[in-house]
Amino acid sequence: MIENAGQIGVNQYVSGALRYLKALQEEEALDQKDFNKAIAAYDYESPEALLAARANSSNLEILCFGFCVAVENELPLQKALVSLGLSLDGSVTVGVLDQLFGVWTRGASLVGPSSHLISAHLINVSDTGPFASRSIHVYPSVLWALAGDKNLDTALPFGSELISDADESGDLTSLLVLGEDRQARRTKSIERLAHNSFLYVRNPGTLDEWKSAVREATIAGAALVIDLSEEFSPQGLRLAADATHLMLAVCCKSPIDIDLLPNGRNWREVYAENKALTKEEQLEEFGQATMYPLTQDHAHKVRRGLPLVSDDLNRAVRRLADNRLSTLGTRATPTKSWNDLIVSEETLRDLKELSNRYRYWDQVMSQSHVGRFMAPGALAVLAGPSGSGKTLAAEVIANDLSLDLVKINLSTLVSKYIGETEKNLEEVFDAASVGGALILFDEGDAIFGQRGKVTDARDRYANMEVSYLLQKVETFEGFVIITTNLSGNVDTAFQRRLQGFIEISAPDEDARQKIWDLHISKNECESDVDLSELIAFDLTGGQIRNIAVSGAFLAIQEGRKICRADLVRATKQEFVKHGRLTKELNI
Repeated sequence: MIENAGQIGVNQYVSGALRYLKALQEEEALDQKDFNKAIAAYDYESPEALLAARANSSNLEILCFGFCVAVENELPLQKALVSLGLSLDGSVTVGVLDQLFGVWTRGASLVGPSSHLISAHLINVSDTGPFASRSIHVYPSVLWALAGDKNLDTALPFGSELISDADESGDLTSLLVLGEDRQARRTKSIERLAHNSFLYVRNPGTLDEWKSAVREATIAGAALVIDLSEEFSPQGLRLAADATHLMLAVCCKSPIDIDLLPNGRNWREVYAENKALTKEEQLEEFGQATMYPLTQDHAHKVRRGLPLVSDDLNRAVRRLADNRLSTLGTRATPTKSWNDLIVSEETLRDLKELSNRYRYWDQVMSQSHVGRFMAPGALAVLAGPSGSGKTLAAEVIANDLSLDLVKINLSTLVSKYIGETEKNLEEVFDAASVGGALILFDEGDAIFGQRGKVTDARDRYANMEVSYLLQKVETFEGFVIITTNLSGNVDTAFQRRLQGFIEISAPDEDARQKIWDLHISKNECESDVDLSELIAFDLTGGQIRNIAVSGAFLAIQEGRKICRADLVRATKQEFVKHGRLTKELNI
């Protein structure tokens, strides 16, 4: 940052400028030589002169900036301008500059669109009133820096960072960096720009944030690295590109439309590869390794979060994934085992084979010839009527594989706005890839359904969502399970990519007996309870669970064991809930 210093030459220059202005106002004989002598005494090594020079300012622009800084800092100078009738509030105006430097140039040119002081956003010209009376102010963050404050402007977006003493090994001055991983883009920018200090700014939104980024990079004498979100301000990008005194890297996930790319720079495009850290790199970075794949961006965030979780790397990674899921889903640690799942022997075998397919994927991939033909990860559909145990089966598989279970909230995932559903899906897959989780799309027909004939724009965008999802699933190395009540609803393109399509049918009588025995303890029942009469009713596992829970509440609130009447009442309630006639009970 810029340090304060003695400014004898600056004071001589400012005093001479005031004498010159006073002579103009009082119509005295002008002594141009006196003013020229004051200008010659100006210290071009002063902090403000060096700062203006960093913006490639001309000598006149440097003198203009020096005068503005002096007036901002000195109350007597402000009073002098007011007493001379040159300013209402003591500010430097365009008219004042015109009088000072009119021999050489118009004052407007020193603060116009082509001014280096303006493109570096060191000064600001008010936008109201007649042009000659418009005030010129130095930005407060500039004055703080000139006073020795080394902190970055708080107007910068959250996450901005000044990087000093980097290896100056690059060879480019204007760079477009593409890639999925934010930290990889940041690293590639530092590698390729021909500079050793960098201001990294993430997702500037307002024009004030863009201006602050340019200004702070100028103050720091740093190259500017801007990491863009998918939606950015083209006007803001032009502001940054117009600051031609700065080396500039613009980072984004996908190429910028050529029509939005500002002219005036020799842009070069490079790609930042999104590579997961190896176990050896994780050990070197953290002193320990995690079971989860970490990109450079993940590793950067985990490093910051480690102290919060007592240096537990796996907890830090899972917290990172939880934060990224936000409102799109819920992560839970599964507790159910194979013993809790009552299905047919054939279905149980299919589910265990599906679990083993994911468990041994790495080994088959590396040890078998067929591995090179395999798609990454595992994708499966569990189909069956509501309450048949599809969600429970997903939890059991997650527990069997020691994975967290991430259940996606489709109400927040699917958006009526074009492109929003795809963005939400990307967040889900990115978060799951970080934290080692099984993704469960419960009743996922809304986004995994059959693509239909396009009759209007809604059909076209619905089909686009399914196509996008197919692309994400093909490259996702984790485990995705979709449940559906209607097996014919799943898109045929999905079916071709499935590692498992398992029908979980409603339980038969033998299965219902096991489910009743699992949920009802005979020790908690009165002697009049006979489960055999309930087993005869065509109920799913979910319905049996609901009846058992309701019966337990009815009994406990009266301080007794579960009786037959409790279970009959709860069964009738369950029938009504599902639109069935209670006369079917016949009990």
